Amino acid sequence: MSEGRETLSQRRGIRRARGDDHVARVREQWAREAPGLDTAPMAVVARIGRAHMYLDRALEEVFAVHGLTRGTWDVLAALRRHGPPYRLSPTELYRQLMRTSGAMTHRLARLESAGLIRRVADPGDGRGLLVELTRRGRAVVDAVGPRHMENERRLLAALTAEEQERLANLLATLLSALESGPPLPPPRAPRRGGTSRHTRLHQPPLLLE
Repeated sequence: MSEGRETLSQRRGIRRARGDDHVARVREQWAREAPGLDTAPMAVVARIGRAHMYLDRALEEVFAVHGLTRGTWDVLAALRRHGPPYRLSPTELYRQLMRTSGAMTHRLARLESAGLIRRVADPGDGRGLLVELTRRGRAVVDAVGPRHMENERRLLAALTAEEQERLANLLATLLSALESGPPLPPPRAPRRGGTSRHTRLHQPPLLLE
């Protein structure tokens, strides 16, 4: 009987969560089939994961209109916000953006061929090169940035301003704890003959507006 009451309590708690999403339904299934399993962490972790997939797709759609991908935008934005002279080393870029050196090399080649970046000699290392945002690249970032922010604002419209602030603070606490641990290595390069999800789905030509 106590197990039955615990299960009912679990289900009521799950249903009290705002909305009726996939994760709530999954937790209800676990509560029914394995009432002793505490799925409380799933309420956060699984929702972050699923939200990421929806957000990532929506962001890619806007970037694609401008001939960009999330990956190429991240490179341009990193250079732009770094400030004059808008230069970073390839190593700094792939460490900041948590991308493999191979993936970064590919993105830099595409951006360079489009005239959005150029590689210049590193004054501090005669053998090294720096990646520099061109005037054309800065114009693209300054044009796309407001549209990108408006898209993100639209994606958060289900939350009030106060709810967004609370969520941002909670996520900041979580991320700070995660970032205090060992550094996260860049993702592994895809196997030979294989491609990443973004490479398969998002390879539009670079357009300049």
